[in-house]
Amino acid sequence: MIGRLIKLANNKMNQEMNTFAHQYGLTGTQMSIIDFLTHFPGNSCDQHQIESEFGIKRSTTTVLLQRMAKKNLITRTSSLVDHRQKVVTLATDGKKLAPLVSQYLKEYEAKIKVAFSKHDITVVEQFLTSIVKEKK
Repeated sequence: MIGRLIKLANNKMNQEMNTFAHQYGLTGTQMSIIDFLTHFPGNSCDQHQIESEFGIKRSTTTVLLQRMAKKNLITRTSSLVDHRQKVVTLATDGKKLAPLVSQYLKEYEAKIKVAFSKHDITVVEQFLTSIVKEKK
């Protein structure tokens, strides 16, 4: 029952994010990557960090980032340290969208939390973290 509810909640959140993102020609995942990049100095990180953060395979990440690069949301360059690795940086259009994305995500999180106490939120965060970090 809990697993089913988590899945349904995840689907609902993805649908709502995709609906918001669509008006800007984005997907919810692209929106999340834009927001993720804003938390790094120079709005840059290596592709591996994106793969780890979102739990997606290298090939999936590559296709996703290539599509984002075509839309001028990001740039992908070879790392100076390891030429096999790509550095992903917010490009002009991604930087323009970043404040809108950030505001949406903050408002969405507030909407989710409004009916719960701080204690309830802490318990839910601990519960979800334990699922995410569980070893296979």
